[in-house]
Amino acid sequence: MSLQQFLLGYNSDTLAEFIKLCAAHVPVDKRPTRKDQRAQFLAETLADPARLQRLWQALDDRSRQAVAWAYHNDGEFVADAFIAQYGGLPERPQRSAWYYSATPILLDLFIHQGRIPPELMPPLAGLVPPPERFQVTGVADLQTVVGRDGDLWPGLMTAETERAGRHDLLLFLQLVEQRAVKFNSAGERLTPAGAAALLGHLLDGDFYSPAALELGPRTRRKTGAGGPPKVEETIRPFGLATFAVGAGLVSGYSGGLTELGRAYLTRQEPDLLLDAFEKWAQAGAFDELARIEAIRGLRARSIRLTPPGLRRARIVEALSWCPAGVWISIGEFYRAIKIWRFDFEVEEGGIEKLYIGYRYGGSGYYEPWASSQDMWLLINGLYINAVLWEYLAVIGALDIAYLPPGEVELAAAPYADFDGEYFSRYDGLLFFRINPLGAYLFGQAGVYQTAAADAAPVLRVDAGGLLQLLDPARLTPVVKAQLEQIAAPAGEDAYRLDAQKVLPALEQGADLEALREFLVRQSGRPLPPDVDSLLDQIAYASRAFSVEGRMLRIRAADADLVPIVLADPELGKFCQALGGRDLVIPAGRETRLRNRLRELGYGLHG
Repeated sequence: MSLQQFLLGYNSDTLAEFIKLCAAHVPVDKRPTRKDQRAQFLAETLADPARLQRLWQALDDRSRQAVAWAYHNDGEFVADAFIAQYGGLPERPQRSAWYYSATPILLDLFIHQGRIPPELMPPLAGLVPPPERFQVTGVADLQTVVGRDGDLWPGLMTAETERAGRHDLLLFLQLVEQRAVKFNSAGERLTPAGAAALLGHLLDGDFYSPAALELGPRTRRKTGAGGPPKVEETIRPFGLATFAVGAGLVSGYSGGLTELGRAYLTRQEPDLLLDAFEKWAQAGAFDELARIEAIRGLRARSIRLTPPGLRRARIVEALSWCPAGVWISIGEFYRAIKIWRFDFEVEEGGIEKLYIGYRYGGSGYYEPWASSQDMWLLINGLYINAVLWEYLAVIGALDIAYLPPGEVELAAAPYADFDGEYFSRYDGLLFFRINPLGAYLFGQAGVYQTAAADAAPVLRVDAGGLLQLLDPARLTPVVKAQLEQIAAPAGEDAYRLDAQKVLPALEQGADLEALREFLVRQSGRPLPPDVDSLLDQIAYASRAFSVEGRMLRIRAADADLVPIVLADPELGKFCQALGGRDLVIPAGRETRLRNRLRELGYGLHG
């Protein structure tokens, strides 16, 4: 679209006001009166390098920043991103409240319909300053950070998640492998028993105790009194299960490990986790919006939500631009998302059906429930919190600092209308830190190695299959679960390989080489020859018998009927006698048996 076409999009009165603005700074011999003439005059004025330079010099500082910002963003001006970087838009004179349109200012000669017309880009090249790069900053020590009242954040909790996250994900995969945790019939959620089993074995427990999350009316649900919490009321168990399914480590449909999940559990190689992480970020089907329970309208008719993978991918891309190893405030990250233009829509076409509280006024007409900035914070912002906390912190990529949600007041007007309540369990996220695992997953580091303490041997494998713990205090729940899958206790701080445990594991799909690699990895040395031989013998024994096919047992009313069936040219091919009155047939031949017996004048009951 040409500059003149941009200008023709305005009405004639607005073009006249543009010419009046020009006349204050550049010579205007005669002011045209027709719309097309006014548009042509303005296009010729702006195309003149000398006049354009004088108009540029007449801009106020904030307007020059706006033009430069748009210029260095391929001509596009995004108001929210500009406000995030500079704190506000260029000021405009106030018109009467009844007047619909805003008063034009000189900036409007440069930016039309949210962008600089292409014809103005070349002549602006020599005028605009270099781009002002925005960089996220962080602090090394949270003790230097003060809250809104000028004091240290009281009660601030921190969670360093790298070791616990890796451990808990492997523990979850191990429990899935052992069928110790199960999914519901839809394959979407852990069963209550499965969630309780996982919760009881996490390395550092959950981020909150159940008593700390008494959900109020904002979330429309309260924690049930007594008994274990529902999986929806947890963070780590819910996040681990949802991530594992979305990342292709676990099949929610079958409730078992996938090939990728079994490979990661066996080898624990970082590149396998990276493959899973990238799949989750781009293609995981679960929508984290459902975890912000105060949001309403998710099930509205004809609602069109954007793909969760698109939103997650933008958040992860923004994280890749952030510095690792320092504490970053969540507010600073919100700014970065907007300024770096990684912002996203959660509802196609803008927020039309999602809301919090009450959408309609008493008179029945539609009322916007919040300003655009408040909408963004309570929808996009809390969505970002959920992704950072429930998935990236849970798998060990981000350390976090937080408060109980009821102790944080979000800077959004609707939040104050729900005094003493909160919108989600993620409201209290205040800071995060990208740790070494996060730096690897976000593409900031080419390699990742676990801490030396995690790599040190835990076992000594002796001849005869005795497994002696070198340091019982370092026996983590996941290693303990793996040990108990193949070995039985043998005195204090020791186990012994047990064929009665290994056989069921192999029958349920465990891989012998995976068990062997586990022992080698945890002992740090090759297995004794007799232990290798023992494992080979157990593996051979596990294949001693196999199920070739299901059979049906057919009972004849009289023993004299059995020879008739066996003598039949067709039935004799697949029927076998089993005792005096019984026959055995393959399960898939029941229909053929029934049809042939009818032809012979007999029926098959049952």
